[in-house]
Amino acid sequence: MSSNPILPVRLGQGLSVPSATKTGVSGEGSFAGLLREAVSQTDRLQHEADALAEQVAKGQSGDLAATMIAIEKAQISFQLMLQVRNKVVEAYQEIMRMPV
Repeated sequence: MSSNPILPVRLGQGLSVPSATKTGVSGEGSFAGLLREAVSQTDRLQHEADALAEQVAKGQSGDLAATMIAIEKAQISFQLMLQVRNKVVEAYQEIMRMPV
């Protein structure tokens, strides 16, 4: 009787991890750059959802399911940005409370 060894499960196969080698004040790898990119993506999702909702309201598009999905994506993205903002403000306040 022969048995095959169990291969280890590799979590995250196909997922890319951002490179931490870029560190600069204004580079793409900076925290500010990541926030700027996330805000622009949230803005883009909001505009796409608004455009689809307007088309459905005018009767130009009958794809209500795609419109609702776009609206939910935009709402989730906005909620994520709001939570990130709250954590950044909380971290700033914690730093300001530190004794010098």
